[in-house]
Amino acid sequence: MSTIEIDRLKAQIAALQRKIDTPMPEQERNELSAAQVRADAVAAKFGEASASKPIPGETAIQFRKRLAGEYKKHSPRYRNANIEMIGDQALLTAAEEVIYADAAAAAVDPSNYRPFEMRAVKERDAAGREVTRWVGDSWAWRRFFSDGAKIGFINDPRRG
Repeated sequence: MSTIEIDRLKAQIAALQRKIDTPMPEQERNELSAAQVRADAVAAKFGEASASKPIPGETAIQFRKRLAGEYKKHSPRYRNANIEMIGDQALLTAAEEVIYADAAAAAVDPSNYRPFEMRAVKERDAAGREVTRWVGDSWAWRRFFSDGAKIGFINDPRRG
């Protein structure tokens, strides 16, 4: 490698380091957080811990497009759309709403499950408590009881 190429790479590294070290404005940080919360809610419906995290130096718009791109495969309307080409923030917000709603619906649609697959969906009830609901193929439990055993009740006052 020539010294010119090395100097050019060093300059690029320094520019990236400045970008990472620059404090993020509060509004940008709030937008990143809001995008993460929306995507995490959909990820939870798929039984995933969380969606992708922001990449250092990534803007809120870039992050929102990347997250929507991860879930667009579940949206009939946006499946083949190029999310990167959406330039207007209002159009991106509208696209996100449709993509996330379609993905959330697909997450609990039984036709989208493989045979014997169940997912734990964590949600909040009206009181704000975290509730785990299992969705999918209920026959999946049979593989655990192939010898004909029955599911019992533990500490159930109705059973004695």
